[in-house]
Amino acid sequence: MVYVFLTDFISVTDEVRKLARKVVQGDWTDPEIQPWQYRRYSQIRTYTDKDVWTPSDREFGSLQLIETKLAASDIIEHYGDINTTAVWQAMREEAMTELIATVDNLETTTGDASGSILQTEYKSWNLNTELRPPNRLRNIGGTEGKGSRPLNWEPDF
Repeated sequence: MVYVFLTDFISVTDEVRKLARKVVQGDWTDPEIQPWQYRRYSQIRTYTDKDVWTPSDREFGSLQLIETKLAASDIIEHYGDINTTAVWQAMREEAMTELIATVDNLETTTGDASGSILQTEYKSWNLNTELRPPNRLRNIGGTEGKGSRPLNWEPDF
């Protein structure tokens, strides 16, 4: 799949590569890095409830840096060893904290989440004509079957 800058991701691929190389030695091609950028941009779009971030948006630079850190942490996690675990975890935790703080302080207009969850009015079985009333007499009487008790049963205290 071919990913497009500013459509599928907003971070600069070379910056993600440089940040990841500071921890894990490797030469990754753009097609190896861009799926990580795409996934993290998807996460940013989900958190912000906005699908298209442009350079004219006030939070763009901050979100670009966050995506860079998140994608680099994914690459370090994927290509690193046990010695790099603390680095990618700290990088990811810092970036997620920044993302949440940025989302909490957004000034750019995003999708309106209010009203997006549909809820119907509560209907009990006696108000909802499509439901049959529950049969609560099913387990009363007789001593056969699990959970059934005779009508004159009393607990032993």
